[in-house]
Amino acid sequence: MSWKNIISHERSKKILQKSILENKVAGAYLFWGIEGIGKSAVAIEFAKTLNCQNPIINENSISACDNCRSCKQFANLTHPNLHLIFSLPPAKNAENTDNTISKLSDEQIELIREQLLAKSQNIYHKISIPNATQIKINAIRELKRNLTMTSNILGWRVAIIFSAEEMTTEAANAFLKTLEEPHERTTIILISSKKEMLLQTIVSRCQQVYFEPIPDAIIENYLIEEYNISQAEAKIIANFAQGSINTAREFLDSNISEYRDNIVEILRISLKNTYRIDLSEKIEELINTKNKQFLENSLRLLQNWFRDCFVLHTTRSKERIINLDLLDRIIKFAELFPNADYLKIINEIEHSIYLIRRNVNLQLIVFSLFLKIRLNLLAK
Repeated sequence: MSWKNIISHERSKKILQKSILENKVAGAYLFWGIEGIGKSAVAIEFAKTLNCQNPIINENSISACDNCRSCKQFANLTHPNLHLIFSLPPAKNAENTDNTISKLSDEQIELIREQLLAKSQNIYHKISIPNATQIKINAIRELKRNLTMTSNILGWRVAIIFSAEEMTTEAANAFLKTLEEPHERTTIILISSKKEMLLQTIVSRCQQVYFEPIPDAIIENYLIEEYNISQAEAKIIANFAQGSINTAREFLDSNISEYRDNIVEILRISLKNTYRIDLSEKIEELINTKNKQFLENSLRLLQNWFRDCFVLHTTRSKERIINLDLLDRIIKFAELFPNADYLKIINEIEHSIYLIRRNVNLQLIVFSLFLKIRLNLLAK
């Protein structure tokens, strides 16, 4: 891995490289932004560059060589200067409920190893361990001990705390004390997609680096190059990803075209002269066969359909169309309903998604939505 392998975030990369070149590395950083955009990848690359034995230095940049012993250890996430902290599952058969690796079962430890291996092989892999929802105080105490121990290893000690907002209150307070006692050639990087959940006293002691959502066009190109999918499919997935590479990768396993065809078919049924029985059955099938996330994604696909209609209606431009593979169908649909209030429909779908998240009756929400869409389209 190198800086160039990390998609986007050029501003953040420059900030961090400049801090190394000017010998102004902060004692603590907070990398924040939406989930799944590469914050941890940047953190690991930053740590690797700090410890590289033969860094490549240009006028305004510094990169790891990727060939020295240190770089190879970072590639496997096994460098002794690297400390990774993340939520662990409850320890089995342990008197103290605070978690440390030593208290976990062999099965749990093996699962953690698998996750770390997956992370080393794919920089965008999200470490995910069943029942792991908290970073407890023992993990922070252990980190503090490791950082205070004398080390014979050259370079910088770097601690990376994944999903830092998952620290318990006790862990956060203990971590605050660690921040108040900085160590030479040591930096701590907190990673969070929920900065507002962190103690303000912790945030104030960190140099903040904000990671912006990745532009759709960049995600689209990444999907085409890495996974050899069509531009039409990549465009739909990139729009769904909302700036997150991880979300885009998750959607690769979904049959987006099938889901979209299904929701558009429900739209077609809702516009028939006799529709209530068929519409009710299709909606029930939609709700009962999948989870709420699937339902929300289906409505997002419908929202994109009407967004494309709105774009065609207002600009006559085909360049901004998401559903390129259905362009002819969308053009015909937009021509059938030239006076439709597409923005109102889009807002109605958004409100329905909000209600779904609030656990309001799903059948009622979706049926009511399609009735509103029908009235909007046929009343014009």
